[in-house]
Amino acid sequence: MMHYKNLFDFKIVSTMYRLRLLLIPIFILLIPISTNYAYGEGYPQNETYFSENFNHLTYDTNEEQLYAQASEEVIVETQSLDPSPNYKTGYYGTKDWQAFVAVYLWVVGMNGDLGVGNTTADVDVSFGDIWENFDVGGQAHIEFWWKKWIFFVDPLFMKLSSKGSQTRVIGTIKSDAEVKMFLMDLAIGYRVAEIALSANTKSNNFKMWPALAIDVYGGGRILNVQNTIDLTLDTPIGQPKKRLSVDETWFDFIVGTRFMFDFTERLLLSIKSDIGGFGLGFSSDIDWSFAANLGYTLPWWGVTPYVGYRVLYIDYEDGSGSNRFVYDIWHTGPQIGVGVRF
Repeated sequence: MMHYKNLFDFKIVSTMYRLRLLLIPIFILLIPISTNYAYGEGYPQNETYFSENFNHLTYDTNEEQLYAQASEEVIVETQSLDPSPNYKTGYYGTKDWQAFVAVYLWVVGMNGDLGVGNTTADVDVSFGDIWENFDVGGQAHIEFWWKKWIFFVDPLFMKLSSKGSQTRVIGTIKSDAEVKMFLMDLAIGYRVAEIALSANTKSNNFKMWPALAIDVYGGGRILNVQNTIDLTLDTPIGQPKKRLSVDETWFDFIVGTRFMFDFTERLLLSIKSDIGGFGLGFSSDIDWSFAANLGYTLPWWGVTPYVGYRVLYIDYEDGSGSNRFVYDIWHTGPQIGVGVRF
């Protein structure tokens, strides 16, 4: 039991007790207010206040440590990005439609067997010999893109002619030979893969590098061979003449793959190979083609000159007896061209 010296002491204690009872609800009211301030809420929303406190925070914090931490986060995020060419724009950029048109010259040599009727001749003509007898010719490559779908056509026409003579006992035999060859590839394909060749793959609106793109395609190859030989026997009693001619056309189904290596933004290597024929009644027994071209894109309008080498092997036979035709020929030689991308 407490003892008070006088009434004044009793009043003081009583008053303090009442004050403590009043402080309890006030303290309860202050709890949510203090919590809001602890989480940054409830401060004056004015620019001067934030500026002063931000400067104070920056002053009290190690700036170098903050910047180093931020740089590490950016590096980690950058390295986690997918480096494949599909990222951002894709191999051929953001355009849905694109085209590539090229003209080129295939300086071809021929080696193999050519048979007409009951006669088969061994053909061994270098591209230098063909160039000497070359009359006219032209080759082109036209390629269209729609997203990852590809369509291309590759026509080739070549005309050769030669003249010769051989003296016999009965007189002089003169020959006038003309060879026409038409070849055209038509195919549709699809880009099945685009693979980055480096973790630091670069890109612009055109394509990415270094990268590898893989296309598969299927279609057909049309071939037409026309051989005409005019023979004249020059004798004292006259000039009898004879003409030998062959005109053969056939079609081969083909399937193939193309690899396109972009070493830099401008340096490109294209390797294409296909096989066809398959021994169908209207086709070659074997039709095989291989071509490799190295190109460099100039900084003007997408102009791309290129050089390469092409091989085409055709093994075709049709008919019998006097109507027999055999075309078992290797076509090989360098090619040079220039293309433009739209």
